[in-house]
Order: sequence, then C-alpha cells, then structure tokens
Amino acid sequence: MRKILMTLIIFIFICPTISLGAKPDGLECPKTEMLMKTTEKDKNELLNALNEIIPKVYGSSPDYKEWRIEIIKPMPNLTGFEENYYEMAINFCGKEVADHSWFVRLRFPRLLPAQSASLGELYIVKKKNNKWFAWFQYH
Repeated sequence: MRKILMTLIIFIFICPTISLGAKPDGLECPKTEMLMKTTEKDKNELLNALNEIIPKVYGSSPDYKEWRIEIIKPMPNLTGFEENYYEMAINFCGKEVADHSWFVRLRFPRLLPAQSASLGELYIVKKKNNKWFAWFQYH
C-alpha cells in the first residue's frame, strides 16, 4: 500500500498539468475565427502538409526524418481510447478549436524499440489561409 501511495504522490508532482487539468506551459490556442472547418475529405491534403509540419515540430534530427502514420482523424471522429485526446483538446482550447482539429499519431522507427520515445502525437488545424499547422504536440 505504501508503494502505491508513494507512486501516486510522485506522479502528481511530476505531472501537474495532467493531474490538475491545467493548460501546458506555452500552449497558445488557435483563434477560432481563423480556422477552416475540415472533413475526412481533407485527409490527403493533410497527409501532404505533414511533410512540412513534422520537420517544424520535431526538428532536423535524423531520428525524425523517417516516420509513419498510425492514426490520422478529425478529432470529433475519434473513438475508444483516442477519444481522450479530443477531450484534452476541449479542455485546453475549447470545443470549437477541438472540433476543427485533427489528431495525428506518428511512429518514428529509428527510435524503436523505445515505444514512448518513438511516438509522436500532434493536434493540427487548418487556417483560412489554407495552411495547416500543429497547435499542440503531445509527444
């Protein structure tokens, strides 16, 4: 019992943003009036945009040059465990931003077998200027 209690206390102090539901430091929510509504039909356009987005977010390290997509969906369409990411987006920036956002889970094979290190998760929106951008990087 003592080990469980100590683990919980350590987790609360190490991960206060997650445990308290606060916005992560430095998070700047997109302005809703600048966002375009997208649908599943925009998936190919986003796939192409990822070639520019991923280097901007993850930098030029060779570890991030190769990647594969595990999930790419509009946030309101997420189901199961992934629905939690939609709820996080609502908590961080409101329902309207979350409803305009896409969830993209990436895997960086050069960082395997480290499951957590090789994982990338992005919240992406499309602005009215037709540019896609990641407004939050979870991993």
